[in-house]
Amino acid sequence: MFKKVSISSLGLPRSKSLNETSSSSKKHSTAKSYGAPLSLDRFLTNEGHRIVASFQRVKQTQGHVQRGHFHKVTEKDFDDLLKSCKGTATRAFETLNYEYLNLSHHECKFLAKLLKSDVIVKTLKLSRNHLAGTPLKTLLKALRKNTNVKVLDLSYNLITDTEAKWLGKLLKKNKTIKELYVSFNRIGSDGAKHLSKALEENTTIERLSLESNRLDVQGGCYIASMLKVNNTIKHIHLGSNNLQLAGIKEISNALKVNSSLVSLSLDVNNLASEGAKSVSEALKTNKTLTHLYLPRNNIGDQGLKYLSKALLSNTTMTYLDLEYNNINKDGSIEGIESMGKLLESHVVPRALNLTNNNVGNEGCVALFSGIHKNKTLESIILSHCNIGLDGTRAISKALKDNDGLQNLSLHRNSEMGVDGHLELAQALEKNTSLKGIQLDYNFTEWETIGNSIHQSLTRNHFLQREKYNVACRIEIAARIMLNVSVKQQLPPFPGNSGPILLMHSTPDSPRKKLEFTRLPFEIQEQILFAIDSNHVLTNLQLITIIKWAMKRSTLGKNMKEFLTETLSTYYPLTNDVRLWPTEATDVGGSAMERF
Repeated sequence: MFKKVSISSLGLPRSKSLNETSSSSKKHSTAKSYGAPLSLDRFLTNEGHRIVASFQRVKQTQGHVQRGHFHKVTEKDFDDLLKSCKGTATRAFETLNYEYLNLSHHECKFLAKLLKSDVIVKTLKLSRNHLAGTPLKTLLKALRKNTNVKVLDLSYNLITDTEAKWLGKLLKKNKTIKELYVSFNRIGSDGAKHLSKALEENTTIERLSLESNRLDVQGGCYIASMLKVNNTIKHIHLGSNNLQLAGIKEISNALKVNSSLVSLSLDVNNLASEGAKSVSEALKTNKTLTHLYLPRNNIGDQGLKYLSKALLSNTTMTYLDLEYNNINKDGSIEGIESMGKLLESHVVPRALNLTNNNVGNEGCVALFSGIHKNKTLESIILSHCNIGLDGTRAISKALKDNDGLQNLSLHRNSEMGVDGHLELAQALEKNTSLKGIQLDYNFTEWETIGNSIHQSLTRNHFLQREKYNVACRIEIAARIMLNVSVKQQLPPFPGNSGPILLMHSTPDSPRKKLEFTRLPFEIQEQILFAIDSNHVLTNLQLITIIKWAMKRSTLGKNMKEFLTETLSTYYPLTNDVRLWPTEATDVGGSAMERF
């Protein structure tokens, strides 16, 4: 019925048998498995295959660019990548980290073309690339018209005054870059002049790091002149620039008129006591600076006295870093005593770093003598300060009465011994505020004492959270029950002379009425007190919260303002006990993480 047709009559090649196929694959499997991957181009038979192959090439090129492997990319592949991104505002390269790549001029041309394209790059890290001369000039020219890059890191390159001049031209043109890091380069006073002139016109740079360059006195003067004009920069790092006393005086004068700077780093500039005096004079009038870093400046006890006295007139300083400053070097505790008096009677600073100063036992007694009165100090770092048992006892005594300190570092004070750690553990059984403490457990009984301290800190963390939650619940209830402004917003009902609190109602039943406002105030007060079932708040705090709720002026305030004004202090609930990180606790961080 059916005509038998042979395979060969159809004009098709005969296929191999199963046995032939398997034996053939065995012969060539070893050779092919380790060879270069076959190109798909010669197998393309239709448009779909071509699209797939093109997509694969673009993705491969994208991966090479992301890693900075421009040597693996051809001009055609790179152009195809940019063409695929045209008009799409792709975020494939939002952050490019090209550290340690030693980019060549040819590779910088690729990167420059990328920066001119529609591809979005917001963070560009080019540190440690030995960039200078023509390669850097090529990149800076490309950035003049770029509207995406917000963070530019050029630290640890070979940037000199010549490149700083090109960088100044960029800052005059570019209106997008907010953070610029050029630390650990070779920028001198002429380079500082070009940068300063550009920053007098620039209105976008908020963070500037010039750490470890060669600015010297004249460069410091140029920067100071810029700070008198610029009102955009909030954070500036001028550490290790040999600014000397003359440069520091000019910068201090600039601080008296500057109204934008929040963070200033002047570490390793040999301020000495006279430099500290100049900075102190500026702090009496400056109202915006919150973070001041002065490590390794040899300010001594006299410098600390100047700062402590000046801060009595300051209410904005948050963090003061005085690490390695030869304080109490000769056994004198005058500087520490002045800081102790400041902490006893004033609201600043909120965090203090005295690491690697010879505070000693007498210094601890002077520093902590009045801390039980302080409600605002959050963190104090006393690592490597030669503190022994007597100093630890002074700290422990203060902790029993203090209810504000959140973090305490006593790292590398080996003379504390077992008894010192035990004193702290016993003090923390009474202290209810401390949430973090750094210690060295290098003795046999460390486990028992360590567990006791850990339990106390954990208890304090949860207790603080409960205080805040209870305070907020009482405030809400008090607003409803007592606040006249809230009462006036409740709809009046016939037969009722005063406003009432509405409850849930149904169509079948009338609305229920709870006339809280007609109860005697003493009963209302007891109802609100009952919300604090675990008695985590004092009677004074409860009364303060109720009075707050009754004031019309407090409506619209946020939680931070509420808790600060009713509980005296507010500390953000965070798992990071290092509320104010410093160089001492961030060893190994990049230039971008310094401040």
